[in-house]
Amino acid sequence: MEIPARHPRSGDCIIREVLPGGLRVKVVVDYPALGLRRQTECLDELVDPQTGRPISLKVPETKPATPLPKPDARPSWQQARQTLLALRLGQSTAESVSDLSVGMEDVESACRWGMGRAMTGQLSFLLFESPYGMGKSHALAHLKQLALKQTMAVGTVTLDGTGVSLCEPMSLVTGLAHAIEFPDDRKDEGLPQRLAQRAGRGLSITGGVILHELLMAIDPDCVDNPDKWELIEDFLSLDATATDLKRELGIKVPSLKARFREDRPARCSTILQEWASACTVSEMGARNGLVVLLDEADVDYARRGRLQKDMEQRTGLLRAFRSIADAPAGDGGFARLLIAMAITPGASHPDPIEEFKAELADHLKVVRLRELSAAELRELGKQVVQLYQRAYEATGKKEDRAAEVLEECLQFAGRQVEGRNPRKFIRLLLEKLDLLYA
Repeated sequence: MEIPARHPRSGDCIIREVLPGGLRVKVVVDYPALGLRRQTECLDELVDPQTGRPISLKVPETKPATPLPKPDARPSWQQARQTLLALRLGQSTAESVSDLSVGMEDVESACRWGMGRAMTGQLSFLLFESPYGMGKSHALAHLKQLALKQTMAVGTVTLDGTGVSLCEPMSLVTGLAHAIEFPDDRKDEGLPQRLAQRAGRGLSITGGVILHELLMAIDPDCVDNPDKWELIEDFLSLDATATDLKRELGIKVPSLKARFREDRPARCSTILQEWASACTVSEMGARNGLVVLLDEADVDYARRGRLQKDMEQRTGLLRAFRSIADAPAGDGGFARLLIAMAITPGASHPDPIEEFKAELADHLKVVRLRELSAAELRELGKQVVQLYQRAYEATGKKEDRAAEVLEECLQFAGRQVEGRNPRKFIRLLLEKLDLLYA
């Protein structure tokens, strides 16, 4: 069944099926514009979107509009140019992770270790360390790609030391609330939108007490009202309080915010643990849990002017995560959660890597990204040249000279004091290719 209809408050929808029983006829509808599926509505509240008259299920179904042809996939040159733009900025894209991963054996092994533990309910940590430009962000992007393939959700935040910081634990919750990606095709649905499917039913899972109480308290009608559900989304991202929900929606829910400063590290770790558990519910689409990527940790650690109480919050957060990781599953230690960070050694004093090791112990694996060999750097350069030629459709032109440019860049990289730095090497190679093909 596929009958177009319109709800006076929620907008256009599509009737999928009729539910049996009841004095009022109820139907199951989808709201494509809102990204909501299988919502229950009363038939007498719906009208025909064309005439505004009541809908009768006895009349023949309205013939669905002819679907528009799907746009062609992005041409290869466009993808290649976007990848090159990211490389010039020192960033990674899905295409660059797939095509430009060289010498990643240690990273791959560590990622498998962390994901394997998380899938069995063990809270785990990965720390990628290397000097500037040696591939830390690329390693995080590689982990993201692997995690999505393993049916895990992935949330990414950049620790800028101001808006999002380990010294302000609850800022991680705010930063991640709308930044979690899922491995299925519903790319427009994040964590809040997927939780809406459990409104009024809760979460029958291990480690989801707060979210379960919240969802049980929500009337499913709130999902259909954009204003009401927006308030709930604000609550999940800490922009609204439990008092706001009680005043505006008349529902009583447990507070997400910690009442006292000293309680914030434990509350942050608990919320992330619950989010990881919620991701495993069938409707959510990430049965193996959640991976949280924290990039630029060295920026966070290097920020000057920290107060002692701020640094104590950071240490408290690591200890709160450690307490979950150490606890048996029956005592709250179950967490399908992997947290990965990237940091430059010596970002601050004392060395943050030593703090991570001391506080997280065996739950942490540190991966020091090694320098690429000459052969690996040459392979990376060849892939960049092919990418450049594909981006600007220059295949077959000046092939010999492009090979010479690559060798020049390799020789220059081999003479550098800091060693073969992939980021600097790629930027130099792209600059020379720009001159060659200008």
